[in-house]
Amino acid sequence: MRCTALVFLPLSLACSDYTVSELAPDALAGDDTAAPIGDEPVEEDDCVESSTAFDIEEVSALQDAFGLPRVSDGLTLRLEPGTLDGGVSWRPVTVQVLVMYPSWFFDSYDDSNALTVHFHPARSPLEAQPISQTIRIRKDELEWSELLLPADADWSGSDRDQISAWLDFDLRDLVPEEGYDITDYFVSLEWDNIGYPNVGYSNFELNCAQNWTDYGGGGYVQNSGQDCSWPMLKIEIETLDPGDCE
Repeated sequence: MRCTALVFLPLSLACSDYTVSELAPDALAGDDTAAPIGDEPVEEDDCVESSTAFDIEEVSALQDAFGLPRVSDGLTLRLEPGTLDGGVSWRPVTVQVLVMYPSWFFDSYDDSNALTVHFHPARSPLEAQPISQTIRIRKDELEWSELLLPADADWSGSDRDQISAWLDFDLRDLVPEEGYDITDYFVSLEWDNIGYPNVGYSNFELNCAQNWTDYGGGGYVQNSGQDCSWPMLKIEIETLDPGDCE
């Protein structure tokens, strides 16, 4: 997200060695797969493979926490070269988002907030209708950790003490099973009319051309410059290789 004089504070952040993994363990650790009933054999699909398509922690570190009512903010992303060679298709299956609340507010939070993820099978949000999922943030359903934002946090500099968790959006039942043959796609977040939860944001040093924002007016605009922040996202995909299917 690019900060503007109309909506945001000016950016003057330096790079930091701080990373979220130092303070917030991955809430998805462990095995939550249902066990088979009785002696029924488990079928394995040799032509489907899961992998991580995007992990913000591989390109940047946590710097700030952001949220505004009815704002949507997202990224144009591209699959690794060669992912679709040989007629392979793909589909997104999970999007993880780092959500957080100020420590002073967390105990009184009443599970009233919701966050939405949109997936557009296109290079920009203007080119395709989204597949969307909304999740209500319920405290007792997530694994929360205390988190201290760096001293140069811009938006949340007065609320450096946060309580954070990774929120998992499961898109398996929403996206087509046959997948897509495109290489570029767009993923965004949309806040409710309250503007919580906060979402973790990266250092302000990433390419703005990949960052599109709807500031609440119902239309996305592409940001400009070289100093945008990106939301802390992790995206898992499945690839389908028809050549490996029996």
